[in-house]
Amino acid sequence: MQQSPSPSAPVTGELVASFRHGKGFPLFMLILGLIMLGMACFVLYLGTILPVDSSAPVSVNSSRGTNLNFSSPQMLVYCTSAFLAVIAAGLFGLYVWQKRLRQASYEVYEHGIACMLGSSKNYVPFAEIEDLYLFSSGQAAISGLITNLAYRRNANEPFHRVIESLKGFHDFQQLVRDLHVRERLPAVLETLEGGAGVPFKYVPGSAVWGKRIKGNFLDVTTQPILVTREFLEVQGRKVPMSSLRTLDLSEWSEKVVIRDEAGKEVLSTVCTGIMSHDLFLHTLGVILDNEAADRGEIVAELQD
Repeated sequence: MQQSPSPSAPVTGELVASFRHGKGFPLFMLILGLIMLGMACFVLYLGTILPVDSSAPVSVNSSRGTNLNFSSPQMLVYCTSAFLAVIAAGLFGLYVWQKRLRQASYEVYEHGIACMLGSSKNYVPFAEIEDLYLFSSGQAAISGLITNLAYRRNANEPFHRVIESLKGFHDFQQLVRDLHVRERLPAVLETLEGGAGVPFKYVPGSAVWGKRIKGNFLDVTTQPILVTREFLEVQGRKVPMSSLRTLDLSEWSEKVVIRDEAGKEVLSTVCTGIMSHDLFLHTLGVILDNEAADRGEIVAELQD
């Protein structure tokens, strides 16, 4: 879907794609909740047609051998109806929760991303996004499959989280990542050419795995990485760019490993734990290529 050129097009660029959340799962929760509530009412109705003299204790045996005793058939009816009503209430709660999570829709432009929520529209240029955070949650958390994307201008803003229920989420996250690098990389390289440093942040590997198990994904404590033309600073240690030799990215272990000329690890962490890790890798790749060119060498940016 393309947007016709307009006076505002130079600000956002052309509309590349629109994304919305699917409504099937919340609707399924609502329908199932209504069915459970209907069954609870039907069971109560059955209680009204029980014989008047039905007051003897009732014992029910489950398939696992559990014995449930009720003082009367009427009590069994009430308990069954209440159980179905509790299930219905839980399903209605899930419906409200999922509907709230899926309210936002997104428009991805050449130069930025817009989040629509009701009548409001919040547009953020890619060039202003310092932190683009990718992580796993839910059943896919242990596998490391990216199921969430969060972005913010800087650490003074809260993250805006996009979840996997977005239709075409994997196309969405890849598109946002590519456009973010395309829009922000020139400004980063210009900053480096001017002699200034560019800060990045990363979540240590142990914390990444901890978040996958415990949740609370956006409550993260990061450590700084500073990139300049002359050196890479990690955990207070400054390593000259001229001494860096390899930038290895393993899809199997999810790790990015940077080594110096002696083969010593300068940085080893889960790749997605680095905020804006695509931008970080491209930036470092450009610097290392320039250093290799100065030495008359040819090296690959990333080695699997």
